[in-house]
Amino acid sequence: MSIPLSVSKSGMNAIQNQMDAVSNDIANINTTGYKSKNISFNELLLNDMNAEASYLSDTVQGSGIAIGSKSAVTSTNFAQGSLVSDSNDYHLAIAGEGFFGVIGENGEQYLTRDGAFQVNGDKSITNGNGDTLEIQATIPTNQWPEGDVSIAENGEVTIHSENGSTLVGTIPLFYPTRTNAMQPVGENKFSYDGTFGAGDGTIQQNYLEASNVDLASSITEMMLAQRSYSLNLKVAQGTDEMASVINQFKQ
Repeated sequence: MSIPLSVSKSGMNAIQNQMDAVSNDIANINTTGYKSKNISFNELLLNDMNAEASYLSDTVQGSGIAIGSKSAVTSTNFAQGSLVSDSNDYHLAIAGEGFFGVIGENGEQYLTRDGAFQVNGDKSITNGNGDTLEIQATIPTNQWPEGDVSIAENGEVTIHSENGSTLVGTIPLFYPTRTNAMQPVGENKFSYDGTFGAGDGTIQQNYLEASNVDLASSITEMMLAQRSYSLNLKVAQGTDEMASVINQFKQ
């Protein structure tokens, strides 16, 4: 494959990766606690010119042609989204740092900022995916008394009933020491095998955290990506036309 075709092909692949990430961000604009992705572009290998190409320049040494670009999702933007009020007592948001811990159906621990929890018939507290919220319970959840639930900023869960107020447990927040080591696994949650530290996050009852996607910036980025893709496509088309002319001369 000729160098211009190779360059334009790698460019289109890189921009397609960017478009995939941006479109996924826009699709999740209304996903609770969703965090947008960061894309980076890198130059590919350098194709050094050899002596046979000396007619192109008076000084061949040190010159070369880059053979394209690549892109990838390099990190997640963990900036906090806006907090939106909600009437559900088990809908929670985190102000500041931290993540909720949830347990998957096979016992795996995941971290998430999605605090849209619900109470099931067996008194378990789960999210929309069926993952169970981690709680340091002083009373097993299936033995919690009936009453109004109050969740303090430090995670303490108190139930107010006819018999008074009962502290039934605490919802912990987890603070990964290396957020760049968190791996998205889908369903708005992350796996993490590293260590945890201290943080200053607080739990806000009757709130949900909105997505941190900036819609205006994402649409602008998509428009630029479409324009870049079009330019790379024109390079490929121009190269093909020139190759066709050269082949005609050879005939």
